[in-house]
Amino acid sequence: MNLIQRIDALLPQTQCGKCGHPGCKPYAEGIARGEPINQCPPGGTETIVALAHLLQVPVLPLAPGRGDGPAQVAFIREAECIGCTKCLQVCPVDAIVGAAKLMHTVLIDECTGCDLCLAPCPVDCIDLLPLASSTAAPLVGGSAHTPAEYQARERRRQRARLRFEQRNARLRRDEERIRAERAARVAPPAAAVPAAAQQASKQAKVDVAMGRAQLSRAQKAFGATPSSDQQAMLASLEQALQQAEQRLASLQAAPSPNSAAPSGVADKRAKVQLAMAKAELARLQRQGAPAEQLEQARQTLAALALQAAPRVSTPR
Repeated sequence: MNLIQRIDALLPQTQCGKCGHPGCKPYAEGIARGEPINQCPPGGTETIVALAHLLQVPVLPLAPGRGDGPAQVAFIREAECIGCTKCLQVCPVDAIVGAAKLMHTVLIDECTGCDLCLAPCPVDCIDLLPLASSTAAPLVGGSAHTPAEYQARERRRQRARLRFEQRNARLRRDEERIRAERAARVAPPAAAVPAAAQQASKQAKVDVAMGRAQLSRAQKAFGATPSSDQQAMLASLEQALQQAEQRLASLQAAPSPNSAAPSGVADKRAKVQLAMAKAELARLQRQGAPAEQLEQARQTLAALALQAAPRVSTPR
């Protein structure tokens, strides 16, 4: 083990933050950089002596105002617990069990006495009580100095460190899962793309059919000699129909995102599009459409002819 790991092995693994760091490992890193060894209240005198021996530095008294009391454990007054889960969320070693709107309880053998669960409790139903030696060996401190009791404290420290690491790993997995679920909600499923294309093509066909019907009804209603206003309305309907037909043609020409269309289908589609474009140009010429509209139709016809060149001959 490197120096930081050896220092961390001597700390109580309460992850309480009373040393001024967010956990025991960061404090171990600070001690390795030269910070005082007497900033850990849960560790008390026993931890200070062990650190001084490891680092070959003088033994210091615990920093003023930090105290050196016996090991403690959290206790939830279950009759008052409202099941808010706030204590579960902050326990660094997952020593509290329960569920939302259900009673919580503390696993005494796993609790490190960090007291981080006290502040978030909205109903103040958590007490920090001295840990009886008959219940479990304290993490650190106390009057027990026999080899067996020291080994028991060492095992508890190692178990607390393992539970802390396992909790952090679980939180990372949960965060990754949440990010993946959010990404899946944002990205459309693969099957949605073809379905959207089919819906757009269907709507385009409906628009073309409605445009033709409206133009036909208007032509019949206005008769052979429409007025200037009626001619403008006819021109607007014809332009809307042309745009709908062009949109339908472009959607039908678009390749499928999953597989390429067979060559025979592609050839037939190209011929249909060319025929529609030629028919549209001829219709505009018969009706004496404006030059700008005729030029646009010619450009559309030329583009379709160029696109279909590898499959069908260019119309003359």
